[in-house]
Amino acid sequence: MPPITPAIPLRFSLRLKVLAALGLAGLFLMLLLSALLPRLIVARFDRQETGRMREETQRARRALASELANLSTYVLNWTVWDETYRYVQHPTRDYERSNLTAPTFQSARVNLFLYFDRRRELISAWNYDLEHQRFVSAAPVAAQILPASAVLLQLPGLQAVRAGLLMLSDGPWLLAARPVLTGAGTGPIAGSMVIGKRLTPAVLNELKRDPRLSLQLQAVRPTDGTEEISVRPLSEWQLEGQTRLLDLYGQPSLLLRVTAAREDHINGVVAAQVILITVLALVLLFTALTMLLVERLVLRRLAVYRHHVQALQGEDRPSDRFPVRGQDELSALGEALNHLLDRTEQHQQQLVQQASQDELTGLPNRRFFQQRLAALLRVGQPFAVVLLDLNDFKTINDTLGHEVGDEVLRAVAERFLRALRPEAQELVARLGGDEFVLLLPDTPQAGPAAERTAAILSVLQIPLPTSAGELFVSASAGLSRWPDEQEQGGASALLKQADLAMYRAKASGTPLELYTPVLSEEARQRSVIERDLRGALDRGEFTLVYQPVVDLHSGKTVGCEALLRWHHPELGAISPQCFIPVAEESGLIGELGLWVLRTACTQAGRWRAAGQSLRVAVNLSAMQLRGGAFASQVARILADCGLPPELLELEVTETAVMDDLPNAIRQLTQIRALGVTVALDDFGTGYASLELVRELPLDKLKLDRSFLSGAEADRRRQVIIASVIRMAGELGWQIVAEGVETPEQVDLLLTWHCSLAQGYLYARPMRPDEFWTFLHDSARSPSS
Repeated sequence: MPPITPAIPLRFSLRLKVLAALGLAGLFLMLLLSALLPRLIVARFDRQETGRMREETQRARRALASELANLSTYVLNWTVWDETYRYVQHPTRDYERSNLTAPTFQSARVNLFLYFDRRRELISAWNYDLEHQRFVSAAPVAAQILPASAVLLQLPGLQAVRAGLLMLSDGPWLLAARPVLTGAGTGPIAGSMVIGKRLTPAVLNELKRDPRLSLQLQAVRPTDGTEEISVRPLSEWQLEGQTRLLDLYGQPSLLLRVTAAREDHINGVVAAQVILITVLALVLLFTALTMLLVERLVLRRLAVYRHHVQALQGEDRPSDRFPVRGQDELSALGEALNHLLDRTEQHQQQLVQQASQDELTGLPNRRFFQQRLAALLRVGQPFAVVLLDLNDFKTINDTLGHEVGDEVLRAVAERFLRALRPEAQELVARLGGDEFVLLLPDTPQAGPAAERTAAILSVLQIPLPTSAGELFVSASAGLSRWPDEQEQGGASALLKQADLAMYRAKASGTPLELYTPVLSEEARQRSVIERDLRGALDRGEFTLVYQPVVDLHSGKTVGCEALLRWHHPELGAISPQCFIPVAEESGLIGELGLWVLRTACTQAGRWRAAGQSLRVAVNLSAMQLRGGAFASQVARILADCGLPPELLELEVTETAVMDDLPNAIRQLTQIRALGVTVALDDFGTGYASLELVRELPLDKLKLDRSFLSGAEADRRRQVIIASVIRMAGELGWQIVAEGVETPEQVDLLLTWHCSLAQGYLYARPMRPDEFWTFLHDSARSPSS
């Protein structure tokens, strides 16, 4: 080999100097403008729109106050009237038919009339739905207002009026109350009257002056904050003004939100962008003119080298060298390229060999295998592709070391090679890691291909000798064939099909699986689920339903279990058994689980505020217990929702805690320390020992529905259930029987002193409004 000439010091060419100077100057100018323009232009537009939003928010607050004043005036017309005075003392149908009519509510744009006697007891209630032009039941609204009647009806004088805002389950209401007097405005007070107006989105829209605005009124936790107005951007396109309003109790628990499009901000951004684009155009024009000069001075000489490189690329063995003339930068470049060609020729054969062979095992690599596959496809010869993956190979690497893992791979490769039939042109290659692939020509039928694959896999039944001793290694295989499966798919499609079949083999625990189109459809559906799952939460496609937990002795509902449902806009309802594993594998279960927990706690808080304190149970995933901050997240959500910890129950399964038992015990202990109940769900479906269950910090066991299925006629099953219930009672745990569907099962559970149950016998999972109706119906007839 001739001696290599020392490298010639390369100087920066004129082209690089010009490009570098122009690029840095243009970049600096654009960065400077990008930093200054938001301060000089966009910020000014932002201040202008912030001031306007503050005014609009103040105007909306005054409009609400004016609406409340109008309601206070309107209630005066009804309370200082002889007919009303007589009605609250002796209610009559004539008064109701004459006055409490649809036109009365429509003309005044009010929704609610409540009449109270002098003892502040409700006489009658009238609720009119202005949107649908019909009377509706006033009982739900009246039931929510009655707890506030002590404040609402506290009227110190004949002319006193009490008015304010109150947040009910169906939204905010304006309420005004006055004492009922004679037409002359004298006493004695015969009773009192409350008139209410529901602040629907349509009513709020009527209060705003600008149709481009959007008004919302929502309940928030009372704080020490005042009624000051704050303005904040929601996004690049929306601005929001907020102000707290005092409710009927004088607490700042209502938040008025005014939103509008950020037109000023957008105009400022557009103005800044126009300036940046103009400057960019000038920079590009200047660069183009400069590069024109560089073309004339430099690039014409480089064109000679370019044509030479193109000629070399078309030859199998490039032997020509670049012409070198002169002593400038281009000459130095030509000499360096000639040295590179010399070294390339020396290593060409070595590179060709390395490109087609796996370095560790000596088997053909992926590239060589794909070339053979493409050749068979071109000639139309039938064949089978078998993808093999070693089982638990990661465990070998983790426990015995990568050196032993490499020994295993070499030994497996050697046995596969010995099992091949050279006369049949069979091929084995290593794709990478612990993945191997077999190519079996002339196997058009599935049966012979599967038999041949099983024969090759049988070589792994004998333990492999390694430096760590003899090891037993098995493999999972997936087989696809051509042309039976996909005549037009090509090599990549066949490998993908074999890969799908191999993963099915791993999941089912079988050594070999044949590809069927069903596997591609399942993979496609799983891909769709994973893709759409990422945005489903933001799109509001998830909902919670609630299944009641019933006290078997009293028949009363004492709690409920929150269950997640996903309604896909195209696929319809998707079972949690389909999308929960995908959420766990894709890492989305953390965000989804926190949403479920917060939504369930919020709903339980609403029921509690409405007078129903129910313990709500939420299921946990193993992924949620893996971190160290879950207990603090639970505490924060409880504080945000204002829910007492004893009204929350968290359910875990045996599989979830088995992933990392010490961490799960630590997390559950911290959760119980908050006052939250911890339950073991689906007890009896896993394989955990009773000793494991004893170690867990539990308050409750939930018997899986499989326990009760057929228990009425199965004496052995009855003995097992009774023993579990007795054991739980002695350990101080409650028992909840799941899947109760027949009265006979209830009788058995009562015999075994099991006090709690849930199942279709009582109710299927329901939406919050349906659950609320169920509570009231069951309260009226507990025996049902």
